[in-house]
Amino acid sequence: MTFGDMTFTIKTIMKYVALFLIGVLMTIFSFGQSITEVYFPKYIQGAGTLNTADEKRVPFAFRLRITGLNPNKTYKYYNRMVSDPTASGAGDGSFILVKQTGSFVRATLTSFTNASRHSEFTTDPSGAYEGWFVNEPSAATTFFPGTTVYARISLNDGDGGTSVAHSLTTSSFATAINFGSTAADGTGIRSTPATSGVAKNFVMLYDNEAGTGRPVAGTFIEADGTANTATNLYADFYATNVNEQDKTWGTIIPNNLANGIRKIVQYSLANASEIGNKTSTDGNWAKDGGGTVSTVNTTGGITDVLVLNGNVVTLGAGTVLQPQTITFGPLTAKTYGDADFNPGATASSFLPITYTSSNLAVATIINGNTIHIVGAGTTDITAEQSGNTDYSAATPVVRSLTVNPASLTITADDKEKVQGDPLPVFTVSYSGFVNGDDAGDLTTQPVASTAATASSSPGDYPITVDGASSANYTITYVPGNLKVTASKQQQTITFDPIAPKTYGNADFDPATASSGLQVAYTSSDPAVATVVNNKIHIVGVGSTTITASQGGDINYEAATDVSRSLTVNKASLTIKAENKSRLFGQPNPALTIIYTGFVNNENNTHLTTQPTVSTTANTASQPGDYPIKVEGATATNYEITHVNGTLTVSPLPAQTITFDALPVKRYGDDDFAAGATASSGLTVSYSSSNTSVATVVNGTIHVINAGTTNITASQPGDALNAPAPDVVRTLTVQKANLEIRALDTAKIEGEANPTLEFVYSGFVNGETVNNLSSPPSVSTTATSTSLAGKYPIIVSGATSANYNIVQRNGTLTVLPAQGRLQDNMNAYMSSPGQLRVNIYSVEAGKAGIQLFDQHGTKMLQLNVTLVQGHNTYQLPVGNLIAGIYHVRVNGPGGYILKSKVVIR
Repeated sequence: MTFGDMTFTIKTIMKYVALFLIGVLMTIFSFGQSITEVYFPKYIQGAGTLNTADEKRVPFAFRLRITGLNPNKTYKYYNRMVSDPTASGAGDGSFILVKQTGSFVRATLTSFTNASRHSEFTTDPSGAYEGWFVNEPSAATTFFPGTTVYARISLNDGDGGTSVAHSLTTSSFATAINFGSTAADGTGIRSTPATSGVAKNFVMLYDNEAGTGRPVAGTFIEADGTANTATNLYADFYATNVNEQDKTWGTIIPNNLANGIRKIVQYSLANASEIGNKTSTDGNWAKDGGGTVSTVNTTGGITDVLVLNGNVVTLGAGTVLQPQTITFGPLTAKTYGDADFNPGATASSFLPITYTSSNLAVATIINGNTIHIVGAGTTDITAEQSGNTDYSAATPVVRSLTVNPASLTITADDKEKVQGDPLPVFTVSYSGFVNGDDAGDLTTQPVASTAATASSSPGDYPITVDGASSANYTITYVPGNLKVTASKQQQTITFDPIAPKTYGNADFDPATASSGLQVAYTSSDPAVATVVNNKIHIVGVGSTTITASQGGDINYEAATDVSRSLTVNKASLTIKAENKSRLFGQPNPALTIIYTGFVNNENNTHLTTQPTVSTTANTASQPGDYPIKVEGATATNYEITHVNGTLTVSPLPAQTITFDALPVKRYGDDDFAAGATASSGLTVSYSSSNTSVATVVNGTIHVINAGTTNITASQPGDALNAPAPDVVRTLTVQKANLEIRALDTAKIEGEANPTLEFVYSGFVNGETVNNLSSPPSVSTTATSTSLAGKYPIIVSGATSANYNIVQRNGTLTVLPAQGRLQDNMNAYMSSPGQLRVNIYSVEAGKAGIQLFDQHGTKMLQLNVTLVQGHNTYQLPVGNLIAGIYHVRVNGPGGYILKSKVVIR
């Protein structure tokens, strides 16, 4: 449903039923009070996106008549807007209290006890009141664009009451529209100070010239004394250019107004009498700054506000036309043939100028404002502006226009004749016609003549031209020339014998005529020579007769033909076999031929017989030079010379291997590249003399066991390279280092020996004790009866071909009988990367295990809870470098245990 569309929908019908019911209720509970819309505009400015920051307010003014009140009573009231006429409450939005004297009062809150939040009116003897009301929208759903809103007047009892006694709602509604560029939006409109405007009077805008029906929009004339500012959320154009600007007004109109605004009326504050009006027949209004602005289907929103000229839209009684003047500068002289032009006059009203021409044979007016030149001469151009409903007619301004003739040149054409022949017909040429004119547009035609006669002696005679006339052209005459020659003369041809030619020679022109005229040729044998562009063109080898002719002209008789013999010899052509080369054992390359001497862009396809090319060399031929023979070619137009070539067979080039000495390796080292290269760039292969020490796969050496082996690098060559001499390098693989260490332990005097343990450090390739040739054994001299003291734990017997084995003894400490009351700790590498710490603690409790390097830097910290007795912990140390480290245990009760450990 578009704005203004009164099509009834279910929703509309329900709304009117509700209005009817509310009217009945109001009749019952308000003792017959009623409200009638005198001037109630169709549109009110909406509140945007329900966000206060987006509000762009303008006033919404309307006039109501209220009846059914107590006679001669003073009522307090305030007015707001509602979207649901059946709902209770005062409504939403701010309001401006209309005062007959003094300033209007803007209110945002309602109260019958605060004078700034209500106004008063007094009823007439019939209990009626008619007056003006003004509302403002606010950021509430009531004023959301597209919503229909009703005016609600809240009254007290007329006897000084402080509460609402009567609540009256209009039956007519206004549609809320937002500022924007779409058809569903509206555009701001304002006036500069209206000449006849009176502050606090009201302005209604209609979409018909009669000003009947409901207004489209309504507002009041400033200044009214209220702060309609941007701070109070008023639209920028209103706050800046209307608020408190005397005689100005502003409002919003819908964008889909097909007729536009056709009438604007000023009504008095006191009694709504019409003070004055202004009408428009097409919705266009005088614009501030000149010209007009259209109110039809606007799209300006709040950014392109329509600004009316208040000096024209005066809103006073009667029609007041503004004067206007025409500015029309002197016209520059034109030339016949110049293009149409706009003479450039302007009106101070910015209304369009029309022109007339006093001499239509010189210039006419097309499209009302463009001068079209018709002919040379002078005419008066009059600029006129007849005025409209806003401006009186301007005084016409006359300017003289001179159109000069165009320049035309008439030239007599040159002619020739033979003495005694009649004079030729004389002709002329024209240069300078314009506008599609030609000789037929001349008033009189030109005449060309000469003083020569048919019998005049040979020589040059001027051809004069004159007599042409035209009002539109200034004519210049250029004479021509008549050349008279004597009667026809004899001529001869000079044609020397033709020297023998060779096939491929350029075209030539050997003969001349004494008259200087062009000589023509014919050939008796077109297979030998033809004639192209009056020159002899050689076609093939052989002999032909060339005849030279000259047929004469008006001055010369035909010459006697002269014939000469032409011999065309063969061209020289050399066919040479190209020299080739290859390596021993390779197949012969393709044998090719070079041609030297072809002419006329010819090639070997023009030979009668194609040449053949061959050589005696084959794949098994030893290095040396072998002839490439070319023969057998024939051609009609060429003398052929065959030139043999040479095939050179070269021995295969030698290659060498670069193979650096191999570094000493240790059992367990990673695979590594052998690193040999061949000078040819070919891949080098390898072999190992002792595969139990090392193997070579794809150029990578893999260590198997400790020992020595020879690695041989080989390159067998290929079709382009001879085999390379082998290069041998010795690889030494040393044994890995392995440590077997007995673990220190302790026992109480009299106890059986504990199990003796040892640890390994240095195994590679994931090997274990199972890879040793003979495993180690461990023993001690201590027995169950040994006295307290330290006894060696001896490791021995381990052997291996791949390890240098170091067997380190430990210590068995025999504690006295009371030794179990003594805290004890030992630490050792239980496996690669794993540090085992054994702690014997007399009491349970919190403890800390720390690992320091030789510089005292803490490397690890492990906080543990010890149980009473033996405790065992594993610490990962695989990321530490090899060396001697110190283990420290801070035990319960403050005891400190220390030990050294070697990490490899």
